[in-house]
Amino acid sequence: MIPPKWFGSYQTLVVHACIIAVASALLSLLLRALGRRLIAHAARHAEPMREALYRSTLSPLAALILLCGAYIIAVLINRRIHAHALASAIGPSVQAAIIVVVAWAVWNLLEAYPRARRPREHELDPMIYDLIGKAARLGLLVLTALMVLRALHFPISSLLTVGGVAGIAIGFAAQGVVSNVFGAMVVYLDKPFKIGEWITLPAMNISGTVEHIGWRSTRVRGFDTSPYYVPNYLFNTQVVETPPRMQARRIQQTIPVRYADVGRLPAILHELRTYINNHPGIDHHQSQMVNFINYGTHSLDIMIYCFAGTVQWGESLDVQEDVLLNAAQIITSHGGELALPITRVQMQAPESESNTVAHDPVPRDVPPS
Repeated sequence: MIPPKWFGSYQTLVVHACIIAVASALLSLLLRALGRRLIAHAARHAEPMREALYRSTLSPLAALILLCGAYIIAVLINRRIHAHALASAIGPSVQAAIIVVVAWAVWNLLEAYPRARRPREHELDPMIYDLIGKAARLGLLVLTALMVLRALHFPISSLLTVGGVAGIAIGFAAQGVVSNVFGAMVVYLDKPFKIGEWITLPAMNISGTVEHIGWRSTRVRGFDTSPYYVPNYLFNTQVVETPPRMQARRIQQTIPVRYADVGRLPAILHELRTYINNHPGIDHHQSQMVNFINYGTHSLDIMIYCFAGTVQWGESLDVQEDVLLNAAQIITSHGGELALPITRVQMQAPESESNTVAHDPVPRDVPPS
């Protein structure tokens, strides 16, 4: 129960605090409603930058209104009770809170800008934008922490000195983390691949599409939709293949022909070479060969070596399919056939039966004379 005397003494203060709290809440709700309208208007008129600005600053502004209400209530309470501790804490706390709210809005803008900007010709690579954004957010985080500590009257100079020594110790203890960060920097600057590209790490048997490049790891989405989180330091030590950047896709196939068609090989090879040289899907600037290369266990082997004129996997498979089907048609048109594996099974009679047959010159079904 609240003593009646205490309530009578602070009745005006309580009423004023309630009014300010309700007014702050109503203003915050009104601002959010107005912000949603502005966001919808920007979305309808295809203005992504303005929409990103509204989305990034809406929540921080609403929090700032509530913060102002809390500050006014704290000042009224301090004027009524004259508490020295409260008076000395109001100013630094409000300064720190304002710094955090402003940093919150800037952080949201830094995250929203790369998604909202419209790509233009001759601009920086998207990976560079991503690197700049991450570096800016990291710098903002450090700067905000220092400004908050300064607003709360912490000794920053001694903190920086201690932080430097601690940073060296942490650096030795977290060499793996530092290696991953430098690996991420190398990926961003050297650009062996970028987000959205298909990469392969042969040593780790990982193949998939790059979805995200973080400070510690890179997320690769496998073709079976499994996510792989690859530590960034591996990109400094492992071989990385980027198939979309190849100039052409190789077609290398061995076609078996029967031994009975050895006399037809020169004509078959000549027509196959003519066909490959005139195929519209083959990149004729690359190496192309059609040769009889081997006497196999059951066939005469013809090698077709060329490159499809596309780097798209599906399109290159279509070209390879056309080459294989037409190669079979050329072989059959010259009277040849594709060879099949042959297995010979030699049956040998048991030793007792073979000895009996060897010493019996008269067939068993013919009686002796």
